[in-house]
Amino acid sequence: MKKLVFEGAEARTYLTEFDGRQAIEKKRIPKKYRHKKLDDKIRNTRTRDEVNLLHKAKLAGIRTPVIYSVDKKNSVIVMEYLKAKKLKEQINSMKIKNFSQTGKEIALLHKAGIVHGDLTTNNILLEKEKLFFLDFGLGFNSNKIEDFAVDLLGFKKTFLSGNPEKRKEWKEIEKGYCFWEKRKEVIGRIKDIEKRARYL
Repeated sequence: MKKLVFEGAEARTYLTEFDGRQAIEKKRIPKKYRHKKLDDKIRNTRTRDEVNLLHKAKLAGIRTPVIYSVDKKNSVIVMEYLKAKKLKEQINSMKIKNFSQTGKEIALLHKAGIVHGDLTTNNILLEKEKLFFLDFGLGFNSNKIEDFAVDLLGFKKTFLSGNPEKRKEWKEIEKGYCFWEKRKEVIGRIKDIEKRARYL
């Protein structure tokens, strides 16, 4: 028996079972305003791309849910159910090294050429010092500094919007992100984007 746990603009997420284990089923929702053939193609392509990004992230050393099955025709992914809590719920109890590790693992994603696309404190879980990254449904491959900067800036906004007093902790995330060679370019571009936004 399936239980709806989240409904977003693109997909519905259900708690279900797979081979006797709890699992998560993600099903992309058909869009009635699109022609059916085009809609099917878009949903199938995004399902395939998400599976590929989850696999690529895992190869880069990022913990992601194990994929149990993929039904591209119906745009359904069944994957591991993780009991860890969202980062959003744990920020006030996190250790400094957890913040640094978060930045390092975001850097690992970007170093692998992956833009998450929806990098928020809701889409990262933390359990026993281990981070898990979820929901690559809006993600894509890139080697552009601008794309990485927008991704990291999106995370910064969600992190500080709920925790404006946590600027010291954000600096730890930035320190962790300095793990890779393009760090100065990415963080510098974030500052440029923030300046542009102020004048819009």
